[in-house]
This record gives sequence, structure tokens and C-alpha cells, in this order.
Amino acid sequence: ANKYKIDVAIHNHPKPSNYWNPDMFMEAVDGLSNRIGACTDVGHWARMGLDPVKCLQKISGRVKSLHFKDIKEEVAGEEERHDVIWGTGSLDMEGMLLELKKQNFKGVFSIEYEYNWDNSVPDIKKCISYFNETVDELL
Repeated sequence: ANKYKIDVAIHNHPKPSNYWNPDMFMEAVDGLSNRIGACTDVGHWARMGLDPVKCLQKISGRVKSLHFKDIKEEVAGEEERHDVIWGTGSLDMEGMLLELKKQNFKGVFSIEYEYNWDNSVPDIKKCISYFNETVDELL
């Protein structure tokens, strides 16, 4: 990464992935160049019972990009916590955005919206509107 002056990002996936927990990620990159960072999926953290805001705090300075999303509230007896329109689910969207602002994040936000696959564009447009409105309020 240093030789070619490029950033590299490790993506977290749910258990049993090696990097499902930010503590495991930080242990793996300890002592390595800051060019090696994380492509964080905040939904995976939440589905693993972790608080995405606290996870972002743990990897402060290492976030290179995000699979940013909001997910359905946890419902007893239901396994799936699918993607929902930003601001309508269980994640602390404003808290995550404020934490990224605090970290002076300048990387890439990817809208990862895999629910309602055949007709997701209207929902994705609502995510973009939520982002624009929320960022305007927070800045």
C-alpha cells in the first residue's frame, strides 16, 4: 500500500468472518500503515449485536469506505433484518454520520440496498434524500 501509495480496505462480514468484530480488525492492522483500513458494513455489525457508532469509534482513522445502510428492527422469531430506507430502521444514522464527521471522514459512502431488489430504485432515491437532508442539518 505504501509502495504504490494506494489505500486498501478490509471488509467486515458477519461471523464466522475473521473481521466481523472491529476489535479483531484493529488487532490485525496494529502496527501497519494507515493506508490499510476498513470498508465497514454497518448493517453487519448491527446484525452481530454490535453498536455501529461504537464500532466506528473503535476504528477511528481507519475507515476508508462504507457500505452504509439502515436495517429493519429486530423482531422476535424473525431471522432476517433486511435493508430499509435510511432513517426508518433500527440504526442510529445521525450518530454514525456525526461520528464520521468527527473523524473528518473523506472516503466513499456506498448505498447498499439489497431489499426489494426488482424495484429498489425508488427506495434508494429516498435514502439519498434522507442523506442530503440529514447532512444539511448536521453541518
